[in-house]
Amino acid sequence: MYTRRLSFVILVLLITGCVEYVKYIPDPEKDVEKWIVNFSQQRSFSYHYRLKAASVFTEAKGDCIIGQGEHIKGRWFSSDSEMAFEYIGLRDIEYQKSDRKWVKSARGEESDIFSQIQRLFKFDKFYYMGGEEDYVYHFWANIPFLAPGRWKEMVGILKVSKKNYLPSVIWTGLPDSSVYLEVELYNYNKKKTVKSPVECWYDYLLVVSPDKKKEIARRLKLIGVKHRLKKKGAALLLSLPEYYTLDDVKSILSTRSLNVYTVVEQKEEAQRIGYLKDDRKNALYLGEKLFSQDDIKGVKIKFDGASKPYFEITLKTKSYFPEKVAFELDGIIQYTATLDINRKINKMRLYTDMSFYEMQNIRASFLQPLPLIGVKPSKEELN
Repeated sequence: MYTRRLSFVILVLLITGCVEYVKYIPDPEKDVEKWIVNFSQQRSFSYHYRLKAASVFTEAKGDCIIGQGEHIKGRWFSSDSEMAFEYIGLRDIEYQKSDRKWVKSARGEESDIFSQIQRLFKFDKFYYMGGEEDYVYHFWANIPFLAPGRWKEMVGILKVSKKNYLPSVIWTGLPDSSVYLEVELYNYNKKKTVKSPVECWYDYLLVVSPDKKKEIARRLKLIGVKHRLKKKGAALLLSLPEYYTLDDVKSILSTRSLNVYTVVEQKEEAQRIGYLKDDRKNALYLGEKLFSQDDIKGVKIKFDGASKPYFEITLKTKSYFPEKVAFELDGIIQYTATLDINRKINKMRLYTDMSFYEMQNIRASFLQPLPLIGVKPSKEELN
């Protein structure tokens, strides 16, 4: 079920202050797939993790900023010993506390509970069982490492909160609970910070006029990237924590484009033909351009009543809009929307299937445009 890619659904833009928002009415028999997708689009969460295996029991608590990192602390228990542990995972790097020192390595699952949860969701079917405080689902789990000889007996329980429609408990194990994995999830979308325990910076030469230093610094601040920036001859030298890669830097500083067009019914009325998701089977007849990122005054990322994130876009001026519009991001038609409004507006919601971190990058690029910037590693150290 979850492994099937969601088919495209025409999005309806809700115009702030102009129409009454439709209250979300959940359907637990059908909406669990949507709720699982929403989970991956959240900003952050906290968790309580328990794992009981044949000879060891583990209990830990942690915080996760999705797409950024996790900080987890807990204890291992065996029949004759007990040991504390602490991990910090940041992108592809993991730091483990050992003898009061931090040891760096490639990131593993010890500091990536989010990936473990994602894997638990990759099953064919969730069976709705009812529930009072939560929506409760049964699924057939397949986690061989918990019980290698009895993995076919594994079962799973998923609880989804009726307050925010997000997972609250995930349990999987043998029916007799002799082995199990349980994760409680809470405190969604709180502003959290996962800091590197070791200060190590990588430097990048930005091939751009030093006059752009202020704009680049603002772009980084909007995303929340810790950085150092200084002039270097006719260019700029940017230093970032070691867990950011060259591709990350290029993405963070990239030039993005947004264009919104009228969608018309007849080919004769079109100014050009576009293709939804660049799929030649989904042609759209595009009329005049309605606005671009240059017409945007403000962008916020918010969550609706079903915990689905969206952009709230504020335009510089109010305008009349046609019934149907298409959103083109970076040259590709990503979404269409049907409007039901007959007055001038300057605010709208735009829903996407991006992660929250991707949405942060898009928001920053619209609020702080940048010219094309060349990026390459620099050997100069700023430490």
